[in-house]
Amino acid sequence: MDLRLDPQRFFGEVGGEPVALFRLRHASGMEVAVCNLGAKVLQILVPDRHGVLGDVALGYDSLTALQAGAPSMGAFIGRYAGRIGQARYTLDGTAYPLQANAGPHAIHGGPNGSRHRVFSAHQDAPDQLTLRLRFEPSNDGHPGILDLTLSYRLTDDHALVVEHEAVAVCNASPASPASFTPHIFFNLDGFGRPIDGHGLMVRASACLVADADNVATGALAPLDGHPLDLRSPRRLGGAAPGEPPLVIDHAYRLTAGGTDDERLCATLSSEASGRTLQVWTTEPVLQVYTADPLGTGAVPDVGKHGVVHRPRAGICLEPQQYPNAMNCPAFPLKRVSVGRPYWARTVYRFGVTP
Repeated sequence: MDLRLDPQRFFGEVGGEPVALFRLRHASGMEVAVCNLGAKVLQILVPDRHGVLGDVALGYDSLTALQAGAPSMGAFIGRYAGRIGQARYTLDGTAYPLQANAGPHAIHGGPNGSRHRVFSAHQDAPDQLTLRLRFEPSNDGHPGILDLTLSYRLTDDHALVVEHEAVAVCNASPASPASFTPHIFFNLDGFGRPIDGHGLMVRASACLVADADNVATGALAPLDGHPLDLRSPRRLGGAAPGEPPLVIDHAYRLTAGGTDDERLCATLSSEASGRTLQVWTTEPVLQVYTADPLGTGAVPDVGKHGVVHRPRAGICLEPQQYPNAMNCPAFPLKRVSVGRPYWARTVYRFGVTP
């Protein structure tokens, strides 16, 4: 069976903007497919321990299925990742009401965030894609106008490099809060199987405390004795038969590194396929999500090759800024103004164990 997605099935328009699928290929054999609707990574092909190429990202195989499916799947999230409490905040004495799209809260940029919008795209080389999108207050309610440049690039060592820069356009506009993140659903055994056989380690110094709606409160919890301490590798399906699986939708403050230096923040591994994934980033926080609600809606979420997405079919490892930071004075808040861009890089590097 040819695993590769067919670009012909993604041609179309959304909101009058052209949509297409772009296939990135590297001489190492790694391939990645990206749709410019939401800048969504829909397929990642890398070898297992036996050299067999497999698809390690959940996604969809047509524009129709993509539009009907989970909006965050594979998307590049912005202008602000995570939940913003009560869909509002105040900065410099000005209140900014947002559109709620997660109960009373705003999540992942709101209903007009980047995951719902069409990026302009240009394939610079067989292994590199550049996408661009403008954010304006009329779209999402946040102050300031930002131009985002996003790059997906493949490297010799089976890595997907995700690099972005957000630049403020208008000197007279207020500085804009911003937090961007890739929202790829990984499964190192291939789509259609649970992630319970995966092991995960996160290099973190604390866990962000969240309320009952999973909105960050501004407090930090120590990891010593925490039920989701991942500083040592842990099996997601439970360490022993009968032990409950790890259910994770938590943000971790990462171990500090240099300002522009990416550092290893997480390692994922599969017992079955032998594949490994290292996550390197310049960002300060990692959201870990084991996708337990996936596929629990009234309408089946049908992915590639007709596979219906089920709970725990993938895991998201999302480097980003602090969630809800504009409502949490204790958290650093990234603000973009003219002459102060927001640049970050995340590297997803794949390998194998014997």
